[in-house]
Amino acid sequence: MIELRNFISLNENELKELLKWRNSVGNFMKTQNISLKEHLNFVKSLKNDASRRYFVVFKGGQSIGVIHLFNISLQTCEFGLYAKPNLRGVGQLLMNEVLNYAFDTLKVQILKACVFKTNERALTLYLKNDFKIINEDETMLYLCKRGGGGVTLYFNSLRRAS
Repeated sequence: MIELRNFISLNENELKELLKWRNSVGNFMKTQNISLKEHLNFVKSLKNDASRRYFVVFKGGQSIGVIHLFNISLQTCEFGLYAKPNLRGVGQLLMNEVLNYAFDTLKVQILKACVFKTNERALTLYLKNDFKIINEDETMLYLCKRGGGGVTLYFNSLRRAS
């Protein structure tokens, strides 16, 4: 069974363990070497921010990784994911949770991601899940995937009775 546990509901020991994870994957992330104070302030900032959702993913009661969705709007959001350090083979499971949460819970229409050009494993995972490369710069590739969510507004024409 898969469980998503919001960062803001984690206890102090879980938060400290999570900080180790965040720093161990730093070479694949835009931010590197996060202090405990920065980490705790970051988690605290999530409490009142509807534009960002961060979860530890559990399978069978064991933590396996993190998914996060940010820049959440009615139509789009961005995401990231990473596995627990030294744990292999869970990328697709984490991706499935991202896709489910983005398209089924948030009901966005477009899911976006960016990846370092040197991160071939992540890029392979994204392309395997039908993400398309839409842009690039010197170091990053920018990808998106369209889903079935989003808010659709219907306008009914009103007829005046004569």
